[in-house]
Amino acid sequence: MPKNKNIKKVLVIGSGPIIIGQAAEFDYAGTQACVELKKEGLEVVLVNSNPATIMTDKNMADKIYIEPLTVKTIKKIIEKEKPDSILPNLGGQTGLNIAMELEEQGFLKENKVRLLGTSPEGIKNAEDRQAFKDMMESINEPCIASKVVNTVEDAVSFSREIGLPVIVRPAYTLRRNRRRNCLYRRTIERNKFTRITFIKSMPSIN
Repeated sequence: MPKNKNIKKVLVIGSGPIIIGQAAEFDYAGTQACVELKKEGLEVVLVNSNPATIMTDKNMADKIYIEPLTVKTIKKIIEKEKPDSILPNLGGQTGLNIAMELEEQGFLKENKVRLLGTSPEGIKNAEDRQAFKDMMESINEPCIASKVVNTVEDAVSFSREIGLPVIVRPAYTLRRNRRRNCLYRRTIERNKFTRITFIKSMPSIN
């Protein structure tokens, strides 16, 4: 794909805090994104709340902000730095949530900032379990039996319908946060989820 000459200054949203088993891959991915963007001759502005990362090394970006990863903070940085593009995809769920909120508020359009990477529609379809299922079914792609529910009672009822084991996870997140593999219905009942997606586990292959 040819280089888009309209992209000159990119705001990269970092990964935030790193804990064992989480976010380190986003720090690595975001770091590589900064390196490659600078290789292309683009001005890179980075915001990350965690100073103890490779990403916030002074050589990784032209401007580095160590600030809380919130919508309010990102708005202020955009107003000050005036980037023409924002790259949230490599910052994990936090980056995606912030970018989607800015998009839905019309802030990005108002400030003439384009969302790089996955489109807002693509992010919505990936995060909304029902929308993703409907999209797959519309192209005749087989899906695991699943259902979005709002109460534990409905969750238990659906587990009886499709049989155990099942995977339970919250909607509107691409992380594995709060996901549960449930072999018993009492496991479902102990977890007070709201807006749950049920996905029947795939059979094991020996």
